[in-house]
Amino acid sequence: MPITARSTPNIALIKYWGNRNDGLRLPAADSLSMALNTPSVEIIVDDSDVLDIHSFESDGRERRMTMKHVLRFNRHLELTKQYLAELGSPEAIPASVSITIHSAIPPGIGIASSAAVFSCLAQAYAGLIETERKLSREEISVIGRLGSGSAARGAFDGYVALEAGTGDAIDSAKAVPVADDQHWLLYDIIIVPSRKEKEYGSTEGHSLARTSPLFPKRVQEIPRRQRECIDAIRTRDFEKLQRVAEEDCLDMHEVMRTSTPSLQYLTRDTRLILEEITVYRRMKRLPVLYTMDAGPTVHLFCPAEAKEDVLHFAHEQQGCTVFVAHTGKGAHVIN
Repeated sequence: MPITARSTPNIALIKYWGNRNDGLRLPAADSLSMALNTPSVEIIVDDSDVLDIHSFESDGRERRMTMKHVLRFNRHLELTKQYLAELGSPEAIPASVSITIHSAIPPGIGIASSAAVFSCLAQAYAGLIETERKLSREEISVIGRLGSGSAARGAFDGYVALEAGTGDAIDSAKAVPVADDQHWLLYDIIIVPSRKEKEYGSTEGHSLARTSPLFPKRVQEIPRRQRECIDAIRTRDFEKLQRVAEEDCLDMHEVMRTSTPSLQYLTRDTRLILEEITVYRRMKRLPVLYTMDAGPTVHLFCPAEAKEDVLHFAHEQQGCTVFVAHTGKGAHVIN
């Protein structure tokens, strides 16, 4: 019986960048994110004689699957089987599957589209094998991570940490909840200056992180930042959250810039938006923070009382697409 799951992006406040094991997507350091309520991806998974993948955009057009994409999904399926075997359920998942993806998330621009897809797929796999083995949320997070490191955080609602762990065991890095989606309502006003897909995807970027001379210092600083971010969320201290999230975001982009080759994800438009929001929030005395993943897109987090002002600012940005999201739930089965 086919299973349909739904997921949305999770946007990191403490960024995941760089692995200690690229093959298993084991991160070099912890990270922390907030699940959004929109835009969403839905995936239908069913038994199949061969791996069959179709992906559709929000307007119904089918997105061409390159060999690179197919190999990634095949690798994820094989690693999922390996993990289930280690859990004692080697026959739980079918030999192959059909995967149908319907996504409203623009790919490759910094809205965590791959993380949403693989957290959704992990949840769909969990639903598919539920009669054979019921997986915990942490186990689903591991399966998500095997496709996209950030997807691990998509297994839980609200605010979620990815604990890097140590060693090279397949389950040595997993997600844990920090606070649910009812704990603290924050909005993410998403400003997209360009829908052009980035030249280097996050998978390639993670493997280049260690070429930056700044990377060791970044890894050293993450535990302190992670503690501060968790404390800010649990105490609803927006000023503290702004300080540590912006510090970590700018640090990650400096690591990217100083990698070999240099990864310049932030465009002139991105930097102009950052300059203008910095002036705007000071002038209006607004609680709003900025953060950017691996792409030109700017995420403006704010509490409800600042939403309308921040939204006004976003719509003033010429030539940009704007999404409005808020704290949401993680991946879940819908039928």
